[in-house]
Formats: sequence, structure tokens, C-alpha cells
Amino acid sequence: MSRRLTGTVLAVLLSLQAQAGDNITREHIQQVIDETDAAARNRNTADIGYYLSDAFEKVIQFPHDKWMATVRLDKQEYLELIEEGWPTIEEYEYRRDSTVIHVMPDGLSGRSYSTITETLTLDGTRRVSKFREHALYALENGRPVITQISGHTLVGDTMP
Repeated sequence: MSRRLTGTVLAVLLSLQAQAGDNITREHIQQVIDETDAAARNRNTADIGYYLSDAFEKVIQFPHDKWMATVRLDKQEYLELIEEGWPTIEEYEYRRDSTVIHVMPDGLSGRSYSTITETLTLDGTRRVSKFREHALYALENGRPVITQISGHTLVGDTMP
């Protein structure tokens, strides 16, 4: 009986070790953040798209009148929106602050929390936007990707 129990425990431990290579890590998530931040600063839509899951969704909440409005975009809609926006922006700065990364206990997914500050000049007017971002990550075909970005636009005095 003892041999059977030892064999079972050993088999479970070995299978968990084999699956560990399929787990997402903090380093994976940081890499995705670094690459997508660089792509945003370079206004490179294709590089941003590379790190988005096929099932990616962006959910944006913002105040409208006395209510909170919500907009949902799939991967294609999101990439088209930013690709169309780049040429209309005269100057663009992108900054990420206060990032916290968590790998979920199952090791299959992770999340990050950050504040994104975008400063841009549009039609000669300088604008600052802050977005409190919540991003979800997973491995897709062995590659770390963002599966969802959600959050809300900060209102009021958001000047850095």
C-alpha cells in the first residue's frame, strides 16, 4: 500500500512539474507590459496587436452626464480605432505608473493594475487623460497575451 501511495504522489508531483512550463509568470506579464508600452510610445498598432489575445476585449468606463457610460471593443475594433487616431495626433506622450502584477494561484492567468497617463496635442490643444487600467493575461499558444483591458477614465484635475 505504501508503494502505491508513494507512486501516486510521485506521479502527481511530476505531472505538476511538467505543467509548470505552461504557467504564466510575472516576467511574462512584465514583458507584455514593456512591449505594449513601447509600441504605444512608437504609435505602432501592429506591435500592440501582437500582444492581444484573439478574444481580446477592451472595456472603458467614463462619466457621461450624471451616469457612467461603458464602451466595449473587440480586438479588431480597438486596433482600428487606435490606427485611425494616430495620424490626428500632433504630439503624443505615454506613461504607465503604479503598476502591480499578480499571478493567479492556478498559474494559468495573471492581472495587472496601472495608471496610464496619455498627454496629446490635437488640433493645437494639449490634453491629458488618465486611465486606471485593469488588465488580464494568459498564455495563448504558449505566448503571453492580454485577454482583457478594463478600467475607468479619471476625471477632474488629472494633470501629472
